[in-house]
Amino acid sequence: MQPEDAQKKPMTPEAIRKEARKIAKALGETAKNPIKQIALIIEKCGLELAQKVVEETEKIEAAGGMKTHDGKRRRTKGGVFFFIIKGRIDAKVRQEIFPNFGKHSDGEVIPPGINWSERAEYLKPLLEEPGQVNNLTVTLIGRPGKIHIEGGSVMTAIEQKEVKAPPYPKGVPPFESVEPITTYYVFMSLKHWKKVEKALEDETDMLIVEGTSVYDAEMGGICLLTTSASTKGLERQKRLTEVQGAHQKKAGKSKKSNGKKSKGRSVTKARPRKELSDLPASVSDKLKQLHSAADTLRQKIATMEEKGQKTGLNMTRRLLEQTEKQIATLEQQYEK
Repeated sequence: MQPEDAQKKPMTPEAIRKEARKIAKALGETAKNPIKQIALIIEKCGLELAQKVVEETEKIEAAGGMKTHDGKRRRTKGGVFFFIIKGRIDAKVRQEIFPNFGKHSDGEVIPPGINWSERAEYLKPLLEEPGQVNNLTVTLIGRPGKIHIEGGSVMTAIEQKEVKAPPYPKGVPPFESVEPITTYYVFMSLKHWKKVEKALEDETDMLIVEGTSVYDAEMGGICLLTTSASTKGLERQKRLTEVQGAHQKKAGKSKKSNGKKSKGRSVTKARPRKELSDLPASVSDKLKQLHSAADTLRQKIATMEEKGQKTGLNMTRRLLEQTEKQIATLEQQYEK
């Protein structure tokens, strides 16, 4: 929409500021910048447009509000107003009022995307020249319903009643409608079902099936032809087993090299303590502290080597070497 400059009497700056403060109060906006932007909207686009969008905002709020693009939270009343107004005004004027509109961190201007309700307008013409699917893999995660086994075929129906929107990138419209319910008819082999059946006795676990989907007009839903099946619990156990196996393998290598001195590496095995005589109390306490520190460093090095952690390992080895040198110096002074 172009700016409305055909008003009978131009508004004075004071009148614009007064109306801007009035609209800002209705929207719950108290900061200087939003009030300034509202004033610019009135100045460049007209009071009538601003008031009309306020009315639309009130209706949206009364109907439950408007969510942000990622669907994670509800927009503020002022946020709804500014979202609507940005789509109603001329791009050049919009850039004057909202100079950071659509900009990425690198400064590139990204134009606004479409709303979900507008999708048919753009998608239907695309059916005149559709592309062709070469391969399609779908992953479904959820709780299965009643199971029916017929020979080697296992079937269940799973309904999608709620759409949890991920953080969509700019330009991808968030899914707004949750009606009608989408039904998925899952087909899997008996072998796949036996793999997950026991795990799904835990009502908190979730079925994970991957396969090819096809729309079934007769059933009014989507059929998922499973190629692999698992559960969240089984996947967690699988990862835990892999991590434990990797740690055991590293621990085995560490044991083989334990006590052997290689170039650039300190010996983590504790040195035998020498018999000392006539130790002053201060020296005795100092040695106890050094031996305790050395034991702690050896344990830390062994843990880091077992986990394959390289960051900080060389520094810890050097600290151990320095501590052992201090011990050796004191022991030489009081050795029997």
